[in-house]
Amino acid sequence: MNGRTFLSKLDDEEKIIKSKADAYNKLVQTDDNRLNEDVRTDINAVIGEVNLLLRGKLKQFRGLCERNVEKSNANEPIPLDSDLEGFWDITYPLIDKVKEKFAKLDQRKAKQWAPIEEYDPHDVNNRPRVVDDRLKQLQPQQNKSSKIPTTKASNDDLKKLIQERRKAAANTTNQNHDVEIFVAHK
Repeated sequence: MNGRTFLSKLDDEEKIIKSKADAYNKLVQTDDNRLNEDVRTDINAVIGEVNLLLRGKLKQFRGLCERNVEKSNANEPIPLDSDLEGFWDITYPLIDKVKEKFAKLDQRKAKQWAPIEEYDPHDVNNRPRVVDDRLKQLQPQQNKSSKIPTTKASNDDLKKLIQERRKAAANTTNQNHDVEIFVAHK
């Protein structure tokens, strides 16, 4: 593909995301009481992302495509078709991501702006935990009687003991450098 082909693709994609951004911008400007602050924030975030994309990567890509088509600018190197393909491979996922966000906004709009529960199977932190019976057998059994109850009084006693030992250690010069370990009483 050459610069003309990419300029045509770029024009098409820009029209799509610009029209969506304009439509949602008009919606935010209305006094629709169903649009709470969270919804307005989500819409404005996507519109902002579109504006950044249009003024940043897409503008840069358009310049590269135009230089490829003109091939007359002697001051700067002329981007090759393969350069444009590489840049498009980097840029198009950004366009696609914005389009996905608009699709999610469309879904919320269709559901009267109710939040949509999302589940990403690729997000390790967002997967539901499935504990197999075999895994349960491997997990250590917790014995409630083995837990050491800690009360405020025992913690206060331990803190007092530690303070006393620190004061004693500060007052005396301990040449042996013995190590003492303090353990809470059972």
